[in-house]
Amino acid sequence: PILPLGLFRVRNFWTGNVATMFVYAALSLNGFVLAIYLQEGAGLSATLAGLASLPVTILMILLSSRVGALAGRWGARGFMTVGPLVMAVGSAMLLLVGSSFDYWWQVLPGMVVFGLGLTITVSPLTSTILGAIGPEQSGIASAVNNAVSRVAGLIAVAMIGSAIGGSLDLDGFHRSCLIVSALLAAGGVVSWLGIRDAQRREPVEP
Repeated sequence: PILPLGLFRVRNFWTGNVATMFVYAALSLNGFVLAIYLQEGAGLSATLAGLASLPVTILMILLSSRVGALAGRWGARGFMTVGPLVMAVGSAMLLLVGSSFDYWWQVLPGMVVFGLGLTITVSPLTSTILGAIGPEQSGIASAVNNAVSRVAGLIAVAMIGSAIGGSLDLDGFHRSCLIVSALLAAGGVVSWLGIRDAQRREPVEP
């Protein structure tokens, strides 16, 4: 009841939230499937399976502020397009995972590429959505974006059984990688078609 529906008349706001839906569905699906497969399929401990994604976090810590500055200078549209596409490539690189498991050659390269794409995406995505709305409504705009990302992730994980065929074996893991790549590519395409740089903040009637 407290959500002004007029927010969704702002192009960068609704388009950014559609891109968020695709990107965060892919993120949740990738994180869930990778952690489970590395334990059940590759035989890693829970700790090592969690640490497998550490390169993504390190890259975000090191590069996010720089990417945010560049997006502020050049506009977010290109970053929001290229970032998800790079992530899609990183996810597709996980198809290298085979029955003879080797983290360093089969998982790490994909994680590095995925992390670079995520770093390119997140800061411009958030700043574009919030920047499209005036500061007096930034709180509700942030809440909507957060809700979209969480619901998208929940739905993606809930549908994992039908998506991968009911079994997270090597073939199921590969299918999930392709699904993640497709979702990320969709997020990049939506950003390219819908986001407009330097959009004037529009007042929204409650």
